[in-house]
Amino acid sequence: MPQLEFQKVERRFPVRRGLLDALARRPGISLHAVRGVDLAVRPGEILGIVGESGCGKSTLARLGVGLHRADGGAVLFDGQPLDGPDPAGRLQMVFQDPYSSLNPRMTIGAQLEEVVARYHPRLSRAERRARMQEILAEVSLSPETALKFPHALSGGQRQRVSIARALCPGPEILVADEPVSALDASVQAQIINLLKRLNRDKGLTILFISHDMNVVRYLCDRVAVMYLGEIVELQDSAALFAAPAHPYTRALIAAVPDVRRRQALAEPIAGEIPDPFAVLPGCRFATRCPLVEDACHRPQPMRPVPPAGLVRCWKASTA
Repeated sequence: MPQLEFQKVERRFPVRRGLLDALARRPGISLHAVRGVDLAVRPGEILGIVGESGCGKSTLARLGVGLHRADGGAVLFDGQPLDGPDPAGRLQMVFQDPYSSLNPRMTIGAQLEEVVARYHPRLSRAERRARMQEILAEVSLSPETALKFPHALSGGQRQRVSIARALCPGPEILVADEPVSALDASVQAQIINLLKRLNRDKGLTILFISHDMNVVRYLCDRVAVMYLGEIVELQDSAALFAAPAHPYTRALIAAVPDVRRRQALAEPIAGEIPDPFAVLPGCRFATRCPLVEDACHRPQPMRPVPPAGLVRCWKASTA
């Protein structure tokens, strides 16, 4: 049984109307950020979600931990509907900017102890402090880190603290939303290796959100590719990078710098992302796809693709 499952999940954000719209009594509009997403996260895996900015990755991540509620469909955790954040803290999130999610007026130790006390109220103060130090060691931070304030830490150290805070409740699933995009390359590697070790040693399931294909290729067991609120391809990582089935996936991989190939072969994705408010009946990538045909403007369900993937493209087996 999937540990975390999205079933036909929808999420819309109403757009505030201007004065002229109100006076003219124009109907309100909504941004359709997530469109009928079906996705199952298996226990113990690292599942990557990739795509351009604005494709709905972060919205899906927040739906997965209960920070957003679905407007349609359902999010299931251990087979039960998820209606808000899990009270036991079994689902935790690591955000892109650790500084904005840490209290600048509290020491790191005080912040971690506060989380431990929230989810483990029977522990004594000494036990909470011991648990806090144990978690700092798990993310390779020294005991002295507990005495410091967030501003005294580097970006990589702050991100380790964010991961430590997410570990305090003893979660089963960690949702990481672009956790390394604001870090230097060497620090990125350290955080990625930390996540990989937590997955291996603690059996922690990780939903990893990113736009960096190289990071996803190294870290993830499976990869889901999103475009304008929809999953367009889902495959094992090795299969996806060896033989991407959807034209959008191929374009994303071709855009990654690679010293082993001539960069002239890596053509950028043509055209602009269409209006996110537009209702497109067929493939939402059709406006930019070099292989577009009339059939692409009809609804595109997910189709099986060897060896064990899914793709939202009727031409996948012939393209």
